[in-house]
Amino acid sequence: MSNKIRTVTGDLTPKQFGETMIHEHVVLDLSHIRQDDDPILANSEMLDRELERLKASGCGGIVEVTNHGMGRDVKSLRDISLKHHIPIVAATGYYIEKYYPSEVFEKSEDEIVELFVSEITDGVGNSDIRAGIISEIGSSLHEMTKTEEKVFRAACRAQIKTGAPLSTHCEMGTMGSAQLKIFKELGADLSKISIGHQDLNGNREEYEHLLNSGVYIQFDTIGKNTYRPEEERLSDLLYLLDKGYVKQLMLSCDITKKSYLKVNGGFGYEYLFTHFIPVLKEKGTSQEEITTMMVDNPRRFLSF
Repeated sequence: MSNKIRTVTGDLTPKQFGETMIHEHVVLDLSHIRQDDDPILANSEMLDRELERLKASGCGGIVEVTNHGMGRDVKSLRDISLKHHIPIVAATGYYIEKYYPSEVFEKSEDEIVELFVSEITDGVGNSDIRAGIISEIGSSLHEMTKTEEKVFRAACRAQIKTGAPLSTHCEMGTMGSAQLKIFKELGADLSKISIGHQDLNGNREEYEHLLNSGVYIQFDTIGKNTYRPEEERLSDLLYLLDKGYVKQLMLSCDITKKSYLKVNGGFGYEYLFTHFIPVLKEKGTSQEEITTMMVDNPRRFLSF
C-alpha cells in the first residue's frame, strides 16, 4: 500500500501537497487560559480574507496542530479546506499541562494511547474526519511535568501503533533533548518525529544532537520577532543549512492570535512566503533548498 497523507477531506497522495506550513493554527480557542479573546481563531470572513492572501503567496498545505483543550474543530477545518482548496492535516493530542482538560489527569497512559489511535484510524468525536498527525505534544518551560511525560509516552506509543507523524511543542525552544530521550527509549520511528519551536532555542550543539538522531526540527515561529530577533533565527537556520541538514528542517509561523493576522495589521501566515523565504534567498539559500524544506520534507514526514 502506498503512503498517503491523512487530511480533513480524506487521504491524499503526497504530490497533492505544495509548499506546506508544518505547524499552524487556523481554528483555535485559548481564551479560557489566556483570559482574553485575541487567541480565538474561527471559520469566519476575516479568516477567509487571510487565507486567500496566504494561498496567493504560494502556500499549498497546512498542518493544523490544534488539539484537545485548545479549541480544535475538525468540521470547521474541513469547511475551510474545501472552501480554499488547501489540504489541511488535523491533529490528535494534548498540549502542555497548563492547557490540559481535566480528563488528562484522570486517564491512564493506555487510555490516552487508545484515544490518539482511534482519532487517527476511525475519526475525531462523532465525525468521520481523521487526524493525520499526533501534535502538538508539549513540555513546559525548562521542565517536563509528570503528566506531560505520561502524554509523551502515550503519543510515542500511538506513533508506533499507527505509523503516523508526531510533532512536538518545546516551550521557548526548551526540552527537545528530554523529548528525544523518551522517543528513543520507547522505540519511536525517529524519521516520523519533528521537534517544534527550535528557532527559539539558539543552542547549536543541541540542534546537532537532535538532528544527528534522525528527527526533524522545526523553525516554526517565523515572524514572532518579539520572541527572538529575526537575525538570530536566520543565522541559526543558515548555519544548519551550511552543515548539510536541509533534509531535516521544516518551517512555519505558528499563528495563534487574531492580532497576528495580516488583515488585522499583524505579520500574517503569509510572512513566511512574502518575507522570510525571500530573505533566505538573498542570503544565498538556493531554490532547491527551499523546496526541500517546504515541499519534500513535509511530504515525506506526513505520509504513512
